[in-house]
Amino acid sequence: GIRDILDRVLSIRPALKTAGVEDLEVIVVDDGSQDRTSEIVGATPGVKLIRHSTNRGYGAAIKTGFRHARGEFLAFLDADSTYPPERFAKLCEVMLQRDMDVVVGSRRSGIEVSEMPFVRRIGNTAWSLLLTLIGDRLVQDPASGMRVIRRRCLELLYPLPDGLNFTPVMTTRAIHEGLRFAEIGIPYSE
Repeated sequence: GIRDILDRVLSIRPALKTAGVEDLEVIVVDDGSQDRTSEIVGATPGVKLIRHSTNRGYGAAIKTGFRHARGEFLAFLDADSTYPPERFAKLCEVMLQRDMDVVVGSRRSGIEVSEMPFVRRIGNTAWSLLLTLIGDRLVQDPASGMRVIRRRCLELLYPLPDGLNFTPVMTTRAIHEGLRFAEIGIPYSE
């Protein structure tokens, strides 16, 4: 599936320019896979490959990508085609027009169709409610794996964990640090 998602990500360059983002840098962090991911990514023009020799975790892979990225906006999404890279332009547009620090593609906004499994939806709802109460602001999808953040915000967001709790902890830190935070509805495919 890596070839399909890379093609989709690379195709958004014109939409990003229209949204006000002049350059697209694509980085794939292969977190110790045993399949042909590195071979396929390495043969894809315009994509930078970084390999972890062993699996270090979801959050560790994203942080590795952050360290190697050059841009002011840092964006990420899971490579399993569940999140639509075509929506990155809208997230960047909101970031620029509303001067946001973090923009999240929300699978639970109620605007778009979401195929999030029922069990995951229950857990996400509970975490959303907790963050909404503690942070005194509405949070709909604290665990979304599709985001754009400003590089300068990393120092406020860190430390972040290496595991799958990376995104909910990032959301919690963003609220705690008072970062300007927006959630934009996206479709989600399981």
